[in-house]
Amino acid sequence: MAGISANRPYKIALVSTHGTGKTALCFDVAAALKKRGFKVKVFSEIAASAYEQGIPINDNTTLPAQLYILMQHIAEELRASIRNYQIVVCDRSVFDNWVYLERRCGGAGNGFILDFLRNYSEKFRYDAVYKLPLVGDLTEDGIRDARDKSFQLDISARLDRLLGELGIPHRALPMPVSELRKEWSDIIIQDTLSALRPAETAGATPLP
Repeated sequence: MAGISANRPYKIALVSTHGTGKTALCFDVAAALKKRGFKVKVFSEIAASAYEQGIPINDNTTLPAQLYILMQHIAEELRASIRNYQIVVCDRSVFDNWVYLERRCGGAGNGFILDFLRNYSEKFRYDAVYKLPLVGDLTEDGIRDARDKSFQLDISARLDRLLGELGIPHRALPMPVSELRKEWSDIIIQDTLSALRPAETAGATPLP
């Protein structure tokens, strides 16, 4: 867990397959950190807004479509740095984008993209990456096919494999014990405060 830099925001990424609660968790974490006085930027998954613009996603995606989504995601991360936010909370990481691209378009002929992502993440690194577990049932949201559980499982497995292959440090969040999954936001907030305000959290009790 890296500390904050005066030259860039502390960057948190929530990663997983679709339908695990990343978006709600992003906003829960951001709201809690804003209450503690931090200037926070949170942005939702780019694929959802791309879909609304008629860009194919998921199993219908194409190489140009996935690259568009990827570049829009990177643009949002860089915008947060330019605007001098203290913390940016990302709904997904650049690595999530790769596994969707790999599944549909193949990885063998697109290795240059993975090389770019590896170099990008070294230059503009994530300070904390949290992997959400597969939990709950897919629901129809007008974007994803709730009947296609195999797609969801495959993306999760590919992401686990990629994080391992690239040696990306990350913390696997536990299976939730409550419907609200508040324990997830508590973990992320505690980690973030420990990184950014270590003197305040030294010897402190965990968040209630």
